[in-house]
Amino acid sequence: MSLAEQLSYLHSPKPFKNPHYTKGVGRRAKNLKNMLSQEKERERAERERRRLERQEGNMEMNSEPAEMPTYASIEAPPSVFPLRHYCDITGLEAPYTDPATGMRYHDKSVYQAIKSLTASSAKEYLSARGVNSIVK
Repeated sequence: MSLAEQLSYLHSPKPFKNPHYTKGVGRRAKNLKNMLSQEKERERAERERRRLERQEGNMEMNSEPAEMPTYASIEAPPSVFPLRHYCDITGLEAPYTDPATGMRYHDKSVYQAIKSLTASSAKEYLSARGVNSIVK
């Protein structure tokens, strides 16, 4: 037996582990599409149940609202704040835009770096942001 095998902890007992533990027995993994469709179906069934209760007259007027907001049903209006612009190089807020390339930058040190870029690398930075403009 080698020294490495003698010093190995691989075969020593591990009292911190539960010997009766079985991983995931009886549990089925679901992907996001399945979970969202099940949530929509559950919401639809709940709305139908409430509608039937209202028709039968079993529900008081102020007991609960007709539509309960859920994670999937909440809609928000557009923000009243202006869109934030971020530097194409550093990711910080960018109050400036280079007129030649259209790249946004944070301060003068980043502007110097933008000036030293070639046209193809400037295009790559712009395409990473999702802008396909022609660099002058």
